[in-house]
Amino acid sequence: MQYFARSGALVGFPELVRSYGEHPYRLMREVGLSPAVLKDTDLYIPYTSLAALLALAAERCCAPEFGARLGYRQGLEAVGALGSLMCMQSTIADAVRILLRNLAFHAHGVQIDVDISGPVLEMRMAFAFEARTDCHQLMALSLALLVSGTKQLNAGAPRPEEVELTARDNGNFEAYRAFLGPNLQFGGFENRVQFPASILNLPVLATNDVRQRISQQWQKSQPQLKVTGLRSQVDRTITALLPTAECSLDTVARVLGSHPRSLQNRLKSENTSFCERLRVNRQRLACQYLKNTDIDLSQLAMSLGYTDLAPFSRAFKTWKGCSPRAWRKQARSGSMDFEVPADPVNGRE
Repeated sequence: MQYFARSGALVGFPELVRSYGEHPYRLMREVGLSPAVLKDTDLYIPYTSLAALLALAAERCCAPEFGARLGYRQGLEAVGALGSLMCMQSTIADAVRILLRNLAFHAHGVQIDVDISGPVLEMRMAFAFEARTDCHQLMALSLALLVSGTKQLNAGAPRPEEVELTARDNGNFEAYRAFLGPNLQFGGFENRVQFPASILNLPVLATNDVRQRISQQWQKSQPQLKVTGLRSQVDRTITALLPTAECSLDTVARVLGSHPRSLQNRLKSENTSFCERLRVNRQRLACQYLKNTDIDLSQLAMSLGYTDLAPFSRAFKTWKGCSPRAWRKQARSGSMDFEVPADPVNGRE
């Protein structure tokens, strides 16, 4: 799976498809996605399959604006525990910073360039696979998420000054404007959204209703999980926060609405600890990325919360008995038997 995204990108997908009288599970199977991925928003799914699903849904539902509509409805709920942390930041600039760090790791295949030039903030987006996959609906969803998420962080935030899509006008211009703003252009040279730079200085003023919706979306109990609810929530939070450089016991406890000492005691009662959960999730993510991507080892180390490559390599050697580089080479060549640690969120450590 060279390019992948969190299954959280499908939050609200079944409900929206059904509102058009179509069958969401049938559409998912047509592009090779199991409906089971809807049960856990932290699973990884192929980015190309997500793009194909959104394009198919737009066609079958006769809704050219499908991706934009879904993205606007999702907002920060789509990014899981990260959404809760974003709502705890002081300014929108802080929230955007941790969002970009998270996406760079957990959405492999998307590139977002941020440029601040004088009074203008411009965010340009591209997908590594768009030359061979129809990404128009996926792009609309992604940009609508940015617009909707900004409004959730501060209801008084201005709408984009400009939104440009490379897609051609498909006859549903007004519907697109409802989600992406009035200053929308089709047939552009790139996909981008432009805000006044002053938006970055606005305080985060997420309402209690927004915070509760985001929290409930990713903390809701799932009867199919074999692990306890607390362990699952800690694992989800660690997974989301590792690449943000904010993954401390204090921060995880804060996101979960707990006191650090209380969280440690509750984990101890379940025969685990924060350090153990951190180790398990680091090892799982390291093996997944080494096996499935060409990510640079130093970048992987930083994304897993290490200061540089050396401590990550030492830790990995204690896990697997060899260096990350050697493990990647042998795993890909098939010259050794190996097992990527299963996702603890799914109860299969």
